[in-house]
Amino acid sequence: MKLDRSLKLRRMARQSHVLLAPLAIILIASLAAHAQRTPLDTGFTNLQNLFTGTVAKVGSLIAIVVGGYQFAHGEPGAKRALAGVAAGTGIAILAANVLTWLWG
Repeated sequence: MKLDRSLKLRRMARQSHVLLAPLAIILIASLAAHAQRTPLDTGFTNLQNLFTGTVAKVGSLIAIVVGGYQFAHGEPGAKRALAGVAAGTGIAILAANVLTWLWG
């Protein structure tokens, strides 16, 4: 009886190793995957920095200059255009901050 019990324990130990080994591999692989960033994350972060940084500032500068010329030459609706430029500039440059504020 004692011998049967020890044999059963040994079998159970072997079976548990067989079952736990793939689980351990999956766990380790998932931890390694979370530790690294994907190339898409890096690319999208670069695009975000480009559009909310350089492109937004240059586009805003061009819009301010064009709006200033309109205002200087007395174009109708120039004040409204400059207000739109101010709002658009704020949205373009601060877009990343607004998204962080909304969704953390």
